[in-house]
Formats: sequence, structure tokens, C-alpha cells
Amino acid sequence: MSDSSSGILNILRNSSDYVSGEHISAELGVSRSAVWKSIEKLREKGYIINAVSNRGYHLSECIDLPVSDEIHRYLDTEWLGNKIVYRDSVDSTNSLAMLFASRGAAQGTVFTADQQTGGRGRMGRKWISPPGINLYLSIILRPEVSPAEASQIPILSVISSIRALKRMVPDLPFVIKWPNDIYCRGRKISGTLCEMKAEIDRVNHVVVGTGINVNMPPPDDSIRDIATSLLIETGSEYSRVKLAAFLLEEFERIYNKWLSEGNLEFILIEWNDYSLLKNEEIEVRTATRLVSGKAMGIASNGALKLELPDGTERLVYAGDATLHGASQGS
Repeated sequence: MSDSSSGILNILRNSSDYVSGEHISAELGVSRSAVWKSIEKLREKGYIINAVSNRGYHLSECIDLPVSDEIHRYLDTEWLGNKIVYRDSVDSTNSLAMLFASRGAAQGTVFTADQQTGGRGRMGRKWISPPGINLYLSIILRPEVSPAEASQIPILSVISSIRALKRMVPDLPFVIKWPNDIYCRGRKISGTLCEMKAEIDRVNHVVVGTGINVNMPPPDDSIRDIATSLLIETGSEYSRVKLAAFLLEEFERIYNKWLSEGNLEFILIEWNDYSLLKNEEIEVRTATRLVSGKAMGIASNGALKLELPDGTERLVYAGDATLHGASQGS
């Protein structure tokens, strides 16, 4: 959004009455014609702005679009989200963030979109990303840690998403399916995809992408049994803008703590309380094999602790876990 449009929004938001075009023009140092053009662009975005001759303009309704101006109305962070890059439609927010990161974009830059045409999940899975209903958000990070330590970041992202969702809808039974999915009553409601560019001993940048199904109506038969949303679970619509602000606040908090602590010890109890898999018999498909055992929570480095049939413990650092004959969530 242009500086002129943002300035007009701020002026209109801060007034309970109509504001003349002349006043806006003088306040922003632009022409009356430029004010009118910016008002028209804001209307095209979905803002309801009334105009009355000899009185001026009045903002009667804002929009639930994850643009910088809207998110910053609610956001209370120190560094995360100071700059938010929005696109109406994008291949994926992660791809856009990786491109910007490779060109030197600062840590904490956030990317949002109303729609993704090529949304991605882990292991090449497609993340269905229609416009107007869900939250798609990616963050650039530049942590001064080793690549192995950076692999813990998805754990931070999932806990941040859980905390943000709980702030929106405290009573819903959210659970975490290791390593990075959130379920509600047996169906997926959120996922995280982390991508990294690194050298052997240092991280250049990490992009953390999160998708949350917010106001998605009941989907078609192909994913009806595996996907859900806040709207489906409660019958009510929720603000994507507020959820984005909550998510960024929670992530900044937990990321700063992780950097100071150096491991995940401080959130192990919280993770295990939400774990769908803990104490369940599961199978984990890694890149090279299928491992079966009982899930015993996660270690302080983010690995899944698996008790094998012979009683020994194995740490699994990456893979796709499924339950043995148990329902996924309740």
C-alpha cells in the first residue's frame, strides 16, 4: 500500500467525523486529485469510505485483509513484522520470502498474501490456498546458530501457532502432530513449512511459513475428512488480521527466548501437553526407512523420542509420523 493510502487511512481512522479532502491534502502534502485517486484504490481493496459533498470522507468499515496497515493496528512487537510485504496473489509466501532473503531483506520481514496459487506443505504436499478466507504468512529469520540448531525453528513456529489460535478460540481442542501440523478434532487446521539456506557451519537465512485455515467453509470431498477451519469448528468467522498479529507476537516472544536459552527445554512441557502422538504407538517414515514404536515426546533439540519394541530409545530428527489405529485428535 502506498504511503499516501496509508496516510489517508490513519487520518480517517483517527476521526469520528467526516474529513475534508482539503484537510487530507494539506496534512499529507499531496494534491486533491491524488487524495481522490488514493481513496478509489482503497475502495478497490475493500475499504468502505463514504463521501459527502462539502463534508469530505468517512471510513465506515475496514477490511480483513492481511496488509501492513491492518496488521499494525493490533501488532505489538519489537522487531518482527516492522516491515510487512503483502500480495493479493502469489505462488507461495515462502517462495517470495526466500527470494527477498537472497537479496538481503532484513530479519523479521513478513510476507502475507490473500491467495497462494502454489501453496506448499512438507514433503512436496500441496497446501490449498483460496482467496479471502485463510491466513498465509512467512517470516525471514537470520539466526546466528548452526544449521542443526536452526532445525528446531519449526517447533517454535508450531507452539506460536497454538498460542495464537488459543488467543482467538480458547475452548477448541488443538493438538500438535509432530513435527509441524496442528489438528482439531481429527482434521488438520494448520501447518508450518521451514526452508533454509545455509553453509556447513552457518545459516544464511531461514524462512518460516505458516498456513492456518480460518474462515474456510466445508471443503469438497477430496479433503473433507482431513481439513478443517475455525469457521467449520465453531460456526463463526474470525479476523485473519488479528490472528496474524497474535501469531507474530507469540513467535517473537518464543524465538527471543529460544535464542537466549539455546535449546527447547523451556517449551517441552507445553509441547507434550498438546502432543497428539505422546504415549501412542506410531510409525515414522524417514528418508530411508519405516520405524515403529511408542512416541515419548520430544527432546530438547526437537527430535521425536521413540521407544522401540525392544525397550531402547531412538531419536528421530525428521520424518512423517502416523498413528497405529488411533483417531487423530478428539
